[in-house]
Amino acid sequence: MPHKADDPQQSLFPAEPGTLTARPLVLVTRGRVEYLAHCPKCRDWHRHVHLGNVTGPCGTDYELQARRERGAA
Repeated sequence: MPHKADDPQQSLFPAEPGTLTARPLVLVTRGRVEYLAHCPKCRDWHRHVHLGNVTGPCGTDYELQARRERGAA
């Protein structure tokens, strides 16, 4: 199946059909914990203050899932 260059990458087994997901890195700043993730659409780094459903600065809605919650491959 051919892929277009502007198609967002999706995980192999998304939480819901069509749901974009990202696996964030934990970033401990002075006073709070932030989550740093590659946006599945624009591939830029975005910072968020919580896991779950988020909207990036580029307008993309996606789900941040903790790395420890990944299913076994």
